[in-house]
Amino acid sequence: MAEQVAQATLKARLEPLVEIMQIKGDSECRNGMYDVLGGTDELCDFEKWRPLDNPPEDCKEGTGEGALIGRGCVSRVDYVRYALIEGLREAERIGVNPYKLGITASTDAHIANPGDVDERTYEGWSGVSDDSAAERLGGGDGIVNNLKANPGGLVGVWSEENSRDALFAAMQRRETFGTSGPRIQPRFFGGWSFDASLCNAPDLIAKSYAEGVAMGGDLPLRPSDHAKPTFLVSALRDPGTAELPGGLLQRIQIIKGWVDDEGRMRQDIYDVAGNADNGASVDLDTCEPQGEGFDALCSVWTDPDFDPNRRALYYARVVENPSCRWNQHQCIALPESERPPACDAPGTTRVIQERAWTSPIWFEE
Repeated sequence: MAEQVAQATLKARLEPLVEIMQIKGDSECRNGMYDVLGGTDELCDFEKWRPLDNPPEDCKEGTGEGALIGRGCVSRVDYVRYALIEGLREAERIGVNPYKLGITASTDAHIANPGDVDERTYEGWSGVSDDSAAERLGGGDGIVNNLKANPGGLVGVWSEENSRDALFAAMQRRETFGTSGPRIQPRFFGGWSFDASLCNAPDLIAKSYAEGVAMGGDLPLRPSDHAKPTFLVSALRDPGTAELPGGLLQRIQIIKGWVDDEGRMRQDIYDVAGNADNGASVDLDTCEPQGEGFDALCSVWTDPDFDPNRRALYYARVVENPSCRWNQHQCIALPESERPPACDAPGTTRVIQERAWTSPIWFEE
């Protein structure tokens, strides 16, 4: 046990961050994983490298290998959400959480264009094998499966200034977030006494720092037996440019993870701002967005199901209105006679909902 505690402590100190998105897809969560309770999360089906319609074997309590080339089983702890919850289980077992991880994302492209993440201007990621629309849309085998790939994500860091020391300090304290590409700007704070009107305060960020903790932190000690954790979450849309405008926001969710008395992983998803039923869509013939959305969203939310005797973690997910995936942009740009089969194949993903994820905030008993 002492060796396990030492290893977990070292891991927590040396590995404060995890990547949730890149060219090979999203690693937030996956529906139907072994012993994960809490219902289906429809947004977990986003940008998965391994197929959803013919899923690989579930590793259950084991681990697999060879996933990037389509081999081996898939484990729940291959995904960030469940690794975070596994950290709560380990904290309960040995007193140390080795997976107290902040969120990042990146491009991971191999063609010297970091940050070039717009679906509308995607030029591939590996160079020779996907340097034309025909190659990108044609697919492929193994790791160079071009149609599965995407432009990648971005990491955001909230630091006092744009300097090396300040940026690394922010990453060490996990005050980071990731996006699937858009330059969405989320804020996430937790505390015990945020006022419901905080979203209207001109100094809401200063008040949030003064009265709580930022993303990546631990909730302070519970001030009374009646206190429940309360969170301030806000987001600004990606403004884009005149030529390539950013998408409108649809909603913000808070995801809660915890472990029940039987040691099973539990997840709860709460819509806390915006409107999931806003009717927004996208015209697949033109890729023009349809419907209403938001330039900014903000909410103060209190956990209605809080159990003071149970460790928990919370993070925010900011979701844009639907938009065309890169392959749909490139398909409609080609003459119909030149479009490869993937452009019309029934299983091809044509529409996505871009998003951002904040680092969690933890509650310890």
